[in-house]
Amino acid sequence: MRPDAEALAQAGASVRPARRPAGLPGIAGVGDARRVLLLTSGLGSGHVRAAKAIEEAWRAADPQAAVHALDFWSLMDPGVADVIQQSYLRLVSEHSDLYDRVYHLDQRLWRVLLAGGAVPASLRRVLRLFSRDASRLRHGGNRTDRWLFLALLAALKGRAWGWPGGVLRSGLLRFAYRCLSRRLGTRIRAFGPDVIVITEMWPAVLLSPLKARGAVAAPAVGVLTDYGVHDLWVQPGIDHYCAASPDMRAALLATGVEEARISVTGIPLMPGFRHPPSREEARGALGLDPGCAVVLLLGGGLGLGLEGVAKQLVTSGMDAQWLVVAGRNQAALERLGTLAGASSRLKVYEWTEHMERFMRAADVVVGKPGGLTVAEAMACGRPLVAAHCLRGQEGFNVRFLEARAVGRLVPGQDLAATVAAWLADRRQLAAMQARAWALGHRESAQRVVGVAMKLGRGARAGTRPQPSGAESPRDWVRQITQSALRKVDDLYHRRHGLQPVGEVLYAGRARYHGPAREFADGTRLAPGDYIGTLHFNNARFPRIDADTATRAALRFMRLMLESLRILADRARRDAGFADLAVYHAVSWLPPHGQRIGFITEPFPDGPRRRMIAAYFRLLVWAFAPAEQTRASARPDPTVYWLTRKELQRRFGEVRDVA
Repeated sequence: MRPDAEALAQAGASVRPARRPAGLPGIAGVGDARRVLLLTSGLGSGHVRAAKAIEEAWRAADPQAAVHALDFWSLMDPGVADVIQQSYLRLVSEHSDLYDRVYHLDQRLWRVLLAGGAVPASLRRVLRLFSRDASRLRHGGNRTDRWLFLALLAALKGRAWGWPGGVLRSGLLRFAYRCLSRRLGTRIRAFGPDVIVITEMWPAVLLSPLKARGAVAAPAVGVLTDYGVHDLWVQPGIDHYCAASPDMRAALLATGVEEARISVTGIPLMPGFRHPPSREEARGALGLDPGCAVVLLLGGGLGLGLEGVAKQLVTSGMDAQWLVVAGRNQAALERLGTLAGASSRLKVYEWTEHMERFMRAADVVVGKPGGLTVAEAMACGRPLVAAHCLRGQEGFNVRFLEARAVGRLVPGQDLAATVAAWLADRRQLAAMQARAWALGHRESAQRVVGVAMKLGRGARAGTRPQPSGAESPRDWVRQITQSALRKVDDLYHRRHGLQPVGEVLYAGRARYHGPAREFADGTRLAPGDYIGTLHFNNARFPRIDADTATRAALRFMRLMLESLRILADRARRDAGFADLAVYHAVSWLPPHGQRIGFITEPFPDGPRRRMIAAYFRLLVWAFAPAEQTRASARPDPTVYWLTRKELQRRFGEVRDVA
């Protein structure tokens, strides 16, 4: 067995979900003090450390506050959670390339699967890892969770029990999603928070539908703990985002998040990083030679991959002192202890609550580029050598380091030479340390607390808009109109044989009756040819949380991208789409058409244009999610064209990322 595999088994207690509490009762003695709920994930240590840092900062600012942390994994059966977590840890430690593919696929994967799309080959490979321990779930525990997990696992691997595969997968996923979301809602209402702070994206996904239907009213703050934005973080239920760097502000803006809802706070760090010790103070506290170089080796909370790195560096002959923090990896700790016995310059430590002391004592940090580790290194002014990278979110973090010349990913065979070169060039090392110090956010946790407190005060004062309902005759008329328009859409879809494609699109085929034309990519269209006809799902608009037509269009665009990826897949697999060289649509949202890649042109003037414009105005009035959107919209008909070549060029990669 590989050393890391042994560590996973021994470290299981640190990542398994906490025992499910009976509830979240009110905390005695806090009176009217603010109630803060932290939603996090106990898989690994980064998300939990960020939540702990926020809790510490909040208690320092408001000692009477009632602060409670809720682990995402406590929402499900402990046995199911354990199987998923242990399989995930094997995936990231033994199959990092595959993990990277699934991580980036997962930015659109769940929407594809919920819409009945095919299961990519790379995900099927991952599912084989999850199957190793699944058989022991057949007995005991929460039967609903265990049987649902086993059924979903089988359906994703291809078993359908006579049902259409896509329909079964979609149904099981939606049921599991609703179960977890409903449980989260029950726990939130039992605690009654004034504000919710989230440090991991999956709780944000579960919270969003609760906020949309008014089941949870408290404002929510999303705290991103890596230097990149995963698609699943962008949820209408998040009222404000705390980003790790200015680059992430731009990334969030590109997804349609308003600038006023973004603050660059940095990743929350524990109180010790607010005023870290000097290098001399830190080395004195650790009993180190103040005149000799120091290198700190880290393997994250589980100490994965640490032994090989330590052995390579310690035996390289470098004139340096070595500090190794093995985390909760007991097996690695014992083997590193043996190595330390052969070298007086190697010191091995378990998990520490004073990482700022170790980082400030070091000249260089060598470790796994997790978001918290990178943020801690920057706060202490120390460059980071990434000895290995689990890809996925750690890829974001490596790119952040390399773009700012404060660290880089180094292949294993070059590790010793790179560290030696950095230590030898003291001038270059000092420059890297200065750049890292300038990038550090040493008061990040306090900034996050400030953002959340402001939102919470607004909610307590009643200034935050409450979920809307049909409170006036006008609202009732809008709801009746929505129902009628949905029926009209259903009749139209059935009459023309339109098929749903993702969340926001329907597709069909029809004869083209216009003049012959040729597109820029050489595609030709002649009268009588079949074309694909695209129609938008108007009923999806009420669930888009936006206050202007442009923002609604940008959010609709994100959903449209997912639908077009599914369409590209069907264009290859479905005989009904195989002969369609051009797709055509008429809409009133030109921003998303231009950004996605449609060729847009004005609808010809005349009675038909005026009739379509009137119909679009009715759709906007009935379906737009906010009064400001309805007021700012200018629903002028626009013609969209999209060639098959352009569709495949932009979206064809969804078929298989294996």
